[in-house]
Amino acid sequence: MTNRRLQRTAALAAAVAAVALIPSSARTAPHAPPLIIATPHELRVARPVTSLAADNGRAAFTFCNQLNAVWHPGATGVVRLGPLNLWSCPPPTGVETIQTLAIANDRIAWALDESGNLVDNYTFVTTLAHPHTLTLVANLAHCCRGEPDEERMGYVYGDKNFLAFGTRYKCGDNGPGPCGPGAPGGFVNYSAWRIRRPPFSAPCAYTTGPCEQIASSNGTLEPLSVDSGRIVLRDGSGTLIVRAPSGLLVRTFPALAGLTRGAELMGNRLIVLIPGHILDLSLTTGHQLHSRLVPHVPSAGVCGIRPCAPTALRMVDASRGLVAYTLAGKLHLLRLRDGTNRVVASATDARFGDTGLFYTHTATGPYPGRIRFVPWQNLPVRP
Repeated sequence: MTNRRLQRTAALAAAVAAVALIPSSARTAPHAPPLIIATPHELRVARPVTSLAADNGRAAFTFCNQLNAVWHPGATGVVRLGPLNLWSCPPPTGVETIQTLAIANDRIAWALDESGNLVDNYTFVTTLAHPHTLTLVANLAHCCRGEPDEERMGYVYGDKNFLAFGTRYKCGDNGPGPCGPGAPGGFVNYSAWRIRRPPFSAPCAYTTGPCEQIASSNGTLEPLSVDSGRIVLRDGSGTLIVRAPSGLLVRTFPALAGLTRGAELMGNRLIVLIPGHILDLSLTTGHQLHSRLVPHVPSAGVCGIRPCAPTALRMVDASRGLVAYTLAGKLHLLRLRDGTNRVVASATDARFGDTGLFYTHTATGPYPGRIRFVPWQNLPVRP
């Protein structure tokens, strides 16, 4: 398995290196209908949007399982990410599935799963300045496909100059030793990583890449959100742990053990979803600032690694005192300071950007995937 993984990695590196030879003016065949149509406030996509992220007035998104792009509202097109000769739907390669995607200022990162009996997980990063040149951050491989919880890499989040992702190793993977007694779910290690800018390079998962470890645990440790130079992690008990990118501990919230369903960092505050409530907590003091009611139904936060279990209510983001969540196919905005709650529209996902809110929804016809942008001043609930 090790030789096979190294061969795949070498082949992938060669493909990435070849991208620089593809002219930026390359286009799909002239007779093919466009995969994306841009209007000033809405993007129409040939397949449903499966991943969404936002930062610095832009949205990054995934469709057709493995095609990534960046959209700036008002632009007449998008920035396509990755090799242009693979930009078709379906792509002319083996099946790949994006796990999660993030944008942080000028950088975009994502984790993916490559198909086959051997499960190959990769994390890549690229920049808006060189969107067709990918840098391999990390890769993990194990045998065999079809086992429960087969994905080993995901939890990709970004904000400003901070990109992070997470890995998990299972008993019997290529690398870790055999399971010790009581290993939760068969996993023997969870790690959170910060993606650095090249030429920085250090040991990263099974390889060497532009990343460094933030935190590691033999038990469950899942990244949930990043914001303002911090990351929040959830351990197996549901305790939330906030750290700086260096790994320095900022604060823990042990009282949330057994309750946490999701969490979003929002500046110097931590927004936590528990059954029937959304809590607004201060990172400075650890005290609760607000508690707002939401329906007491099965709930969760952003899905960091696939498969994503269905849930009735999903908290998807928080910014400027507003919380976005989906419930029964509708996007809600909740204002924390007074509890005002309004429905924005039918939606499948949403993220706040610097200039407003991006949300995805589905439509009929040849462009079922849609991304809609709403400026702050046009939201039904304003900060």
